[in-house]
Amino acid sequence: MLQSLVVRILEKIIFWLFGILLFLVPLILWPFTSEVFEFNKIVLVYIFTTLITAIWTVRMIVEKKFIFRRTILDIPILVFLGSQLISTVLSIDPLTSWLGYYSRFNGGMISVICYCLLYWAFVSNIDVKRTLKLIYVTLASGAVVSIYGVLEHFGIDKSIWVQDVQSRVFSTLGQPNWLASWLAALIPITWVFILNSKTYIKSKSFWAFLSLSALFFWTLIFTKSRSGFAAFVVAYFLFWISYFWLKRSEFKKYLIPFFAISLSLFIICLISGTQWTPSISKIFTKSKITQVQAVPSGGTALEFGGTESGSIRRIVWKGAVQIWLHYPIFGTGVETFAYSYYMFRPVEHNSTSEWDFIYNKAHNDYLNMAANSGTVGIISYLFLIGFIIFVFVQKSKGSDVDNKESDIDSKLLAVALGAGYVSLLVANFFGFSVVPTQLEFFLFPAIAIALTDNQSGVSKNQPKKPGSTQKFLMLAVAGGALIIVFAIGRYWYADYLYAAGKGYNSINKPDVATNYLTRTVNAEPNQALYHSELASSYARLALAFNQQKAAEQVTRFIDLAISEADKSIALSPANVNLKRVRFGIFVMLSTINPNYLMGARDTLLSAIAQAPTDAKIYYNLGLVYARVGQSDLAIEALKKTIELKPGYKDARLAYAFLLIDKKQNAEAKTQLEYILTNIDPTDSLTKQTLEGIK
Repeated sequence: MLQSLVVRILEKIIFWLFGILLFLVPLILWPFTSEVFEFNKIVLVYIFTTLITAIWTVRMIVEKKFIFRRTILDIPILVFLGSQLISTVLSIDPLTSWLGYYSRFNGGMISVICYCLLYWAFVSNIDVKRTLKLIYVTLASGAVVSIYGVLEHFGIDKSIWVQDVQSRVFSTLGQPNWLASWLAALIPITWVFILNSKTYIKSKSFWAFLSLSALFFWTLIFTKSRSGFAAFVVAYFLFWISYFWLKRSEFKKYLIPFFAISLSLFIICLISGTQWTPSISKIFTKSKITQVQAVPSGGTALEFGGTESGSIRRIVWKGAVQIWLHYPIFGTGVETFAYSYYMFRPVEHNSTSEWDFIYNKAHNDYLNMAANSGTVGIISYLFLIGFIIFVFVQKSKGSDVDNKESDIDSKLLAVALGAGYVSLLVANFFGFSVVPTQLEFFLFPAIAIALTDNQSGVSKNQPKKPGSTQKFLMLAVAGGALIIVFAIGRYWYADYLYAAGKGYNSINKPDVATNYLTRTVNAEPNQALYHSELASSYARLALAFNQQKAAEQVTRFIDLAISEADKSIALSPANVNLKRVRFGIFVMLSTINPNYLMGARDTLLSAIAQAPTDAKIYYNLGLVYARVGQSDLAIEALKKTIELKPGYKDARLAYAFLLIDKKQNAEAKTQLEYILTNIDPTDSLTKQTLEGIK
């Protein structure tokens, strides 16, 4: 009896851990880490995966059997997992491939392992009754997120964020497209509970879930996410076409909830408008707006908010395809797009408003997978997706589970989960997955299987009293789990220290920053980014001591700065941005001794080998050459800069100054006139310089 009680307790613990995970992941954020949203969410996934897997293992030890429910997705998941592992081992930056790109985190090998373990733990331990409860928990989390999103639209936290959150809300997910994608996948589930109401408009549950559907959709509208809205439209049509096909013999019976849901969505679109349609208030005031707010002719996209995102995406996709073609089998490594993109970055990217942004994702999950994991990775990914869709189709056609705890139509839930899942695939075509949506990607099929599978996760065995070997194994598992959780906690704490140190560097307090950053590298010595930031602190301290004429301290901190910068590059040689930091450090140190400009020059030459189309690197190289007296090389570097980015005002101006020094006034005049004609007609320095050489 005691052992049976222990098993039931373990099963309940697994259920509660899943419930807490599903509720908290969308909600959790922390403003004092380097990344407010995704970092804390992925850490939560790491911790709860460890705990769930540990309890699952203990349950197997107690019951003295291997508890693993075989499903049709086991082989596709293993194939996908294997492709990611090989890509990680062969990666151009293994640490990034294991942990994910810093600031994104999701998608690294460890996160993929966690999601797979969560899938298997769910189908092996959660029965129908508990699955339904977890669906309610997920919807409850969605309600909290959405309520906050609506309040955000009306200005509850407008003073906190740099972004205009009233215009495009992101609630607790951190980015409007991520919030929209996550909600688009949840909305069809609310319709199942509406349709499940026996008396429809007389039922309290009908109105409760209709309100929840409207709340989710209203929040989605406030994100102004085109990809999220498109994903929702696909989910809407897929759900209702599938539903009416399944219920074709009772077609008329379900028209009331269909029209009620559709009407509520239409009314919201009328009230708030969409990305493509105006709100009803704007329709009535259209003529007035047209008269007083005519758009000036001749305006550019840059003047009204920058290059159109679709145009930038096409350029980034072109670069992703080139990466795939050059690394066709296993790619450059899981989550290494931020590094490999520089190698094949199209020249036309320099002509966009985001020309100097870091692109750490391809903004297309499929091209991102192809670039990072090659043909093997993308085929295994599509193979997994195909089998998951097959599961939803199979479960929507199958017979309902005999579930005395609820009269929910499990086939209909499978349809809703499938529609939500397809919406994720659509959204990911224009973006990329994040922690909350990746949980949906792996757990939606697990929920569908648990809901429509007669095999229960609850044990019916009567385990015997555990022996000494079992007790030892349980202690070993508990100890191992504690060690892993401690390591995860240390990983989180290191980031917290890093964020604090980086913050103090930003306000020019390198002494305080160094205190935090030295503790950071002691906690996580293999993270290149931490050493790079510490190098910047040391360089700032060298400058400070130089002003105080403390020569011994100056020498010490110069050596430490260069050492830490070199260490960061040794840890992550494929990361061009670390070379940018090293270049900046040498430029700072050159105020102490101009000879350090040679180090800056050599760093840029090394960076150019990895980023041959980056106009800013060539521009900085030209300036360095000019400062060390190598004017001919400076002119060549700046000519290359202008070739890569014709609209680069600073490069053309620097080029003109060098030409004036060489008495080539005619060509200098051409450069200055180009600036005034094509880039900035109001630039006073250019005008003064041009007047001076006439």
